[in-house]
Amino acid sequence: MTGHTNIGKVGLYFGSFNPIHLGHLIIANHMLIRADLDEIWIVVTPSSPFKLHTEMIAEQHRLQMVKLAVSENPSIFASDVEFNLDRPSYTVDTLRFLREKFPQIDFSVILGEDNYQNLHKWKNYSEITDCHRLLIYPRRLNASPVAREDNIEHSKAVLYTKAPMIEISSTYIREAILNQQDVQYLLPDSVISYIGNNHLYE
Repeated sequence: MTGHTNIGKVGLYFGSFNPIHLGHLIIANHMLIRADLDEIWIVVTPSSPFKLHTEMIAEQHRLQMVKLAVSENPSIFASDVEFNLDRPSYTVDTLRFLREKFPQIDFSVILGEDNYQNLHKWKNYSEITDCHRLLIYPRRLNASPVAREDNIEHSKAVLYTKAPMIEISSTYIREAILNQQDVQYLLPDSVISYIGNNHLYE
């Protein structure tokens, strides 16, 4: 599943979204408004090379929660593009596939500050920086603008945005649910209902 855009500017927000929470949605909406984008595609990653030993619920559950979370925003979409690609999922491979499938779309990549600082460790990272604008959001309060890494060359723009910082983590939410603690206001109500109805993270 992708968005409605066949030509234009799309921001790709990759993650396991295990589960998606309000912090993710705030960042996605901030980038949509502030980074001159037509759409945001939230790309649910079935398996990450950096999270091979992390317990994750089934990808279809995570995708469905993203669909529920963004259902009322006509410009933000859930994407399962990586579900049918080789695993583990490497961002550069997904981007190459999307460029070939949608040549008229200008794709940007949304990254947390920590991922940006470690980008040189990613597979074929230079292809990512050569072909795509990077949209960086801070991972901690009072973060200063990200310094350009000496070992990362860029031919596309890097935009650092002061997105609102919401200190929520999926790990905290999973642990709270496991311990039967209240997660109201951390997740959309539709996602809370889906988790309860499917007995996820218990």
